[in-house]
Amino acid sequence: MCPAALRRLWQERHAIAATEFAMILPFMIILLIGMAEITGAMNHDRKISRISNSIADLVAQAQTVTTGELDGVFNLGEKILVPYPADELVILIASVTFDNNEDATVDWSYDSTGNAPWTEGAAPPITLPDTIAAPNTSIVVSVATLDYEPPFAGIFTSYFDRDALIELSDSYYLRPRLTNTVQCSNCP
Repeated sequence: MCPAALRRLWQERHAIAATEFAMILPFMIILLIGMAEITGAMNHDRKISRISNSIADLVAQAQTVTTGELDGVFNLGEKILVPYPADELVILIASVTFDNNEDATVDWSYDSTGNAPWTEGAAPPITLPDTIAAPNTSIVVSVATLDYEPPFAGIFTSYFDRDALIELSDSYYLRPRLTNTVQCSNCP
């Protein structure tokens, strides 16, 4: 080759950008999908925490509640989750009392499906922090749980070992404000 042809080949840059873009595109797409999944899960988790906090706060301000009032409070949880669907959202509210030995027992429980998932008079089926146990006191426990399905879950589950659903859950504990124990007049 003559020196002029080598100089033209050396200065030719038209296809380099396209080649580099083709090489980096798969990595950028995977990065974009990963960011979308992580931010979606973080947004859902933040809303689950807000739901648990808000519901415990509302119930802790009451002296007595009914299942109808609790259903209204659960509807608030669905409103907090907007614009995301609340189909997989389950909210539980319960009153737990500590005896002289700081042993916890369930006074009542009610969840957004209309059931009493925790047995009255039994120990709560979750581990309560030691810092909230005080003799002869009561707390309101709120647990919000959501099975979150990332938008691209189906694409990668066949290639990578991971769950298609991520269970997001948060618990919140508050002491009653107007009474020693919040009562539920018609809980199952």
